Amino acid sequence: MNAETIQLWIRQAEHDLDMAAKVIEVGGFSVCAFLCQQAAEKYLKARYIKEKRKNPPRTHYLDKLGQELNTPSHIRELLFELSEDYMLTRYPDVAWAIPAEEYTLEDAEHKLKVAGEIINWVKEGLVEGKDDKR
Repeated sequence: MNAETIQLWIRQAEHDLDMAAKVIEVGGFSVCAFLCQQAAEKYLKARYIKEKRKNPPRTHYLDKLGQELNTPSHIRELLFELSEDYMLTRYPDVAWAIPAEEYTLEDAEHKLKVAGEIINWVKEGLVEGKDDKR
């Protein structure tokens, strides 16, 4: 796995995070939560590639990715929180509610904050040379 592959994951993650912030303006609070989950997932997968030197597992469970990356407990709690948004934001039969009607502005702003904390932790490990396990 090379730096170019890692950058592809990061660029898409940044796009997802940017869109998450923008969609709040039109009331897309559940979409914001979903995109926050996606941005965090893609950043985690970029770090996974850097550390493990192989393709990341095909999973949307952020907490599982976090375990494989030895995340600190406070980050793992945030990962668990965002993991549930992968399903809850998309399917009305998961929580027996319509996601678009359940998420609020406060929820969306909180998800952006959580994603930001996770991404900041991931970025620390992506700094060239740090956590490099060659």
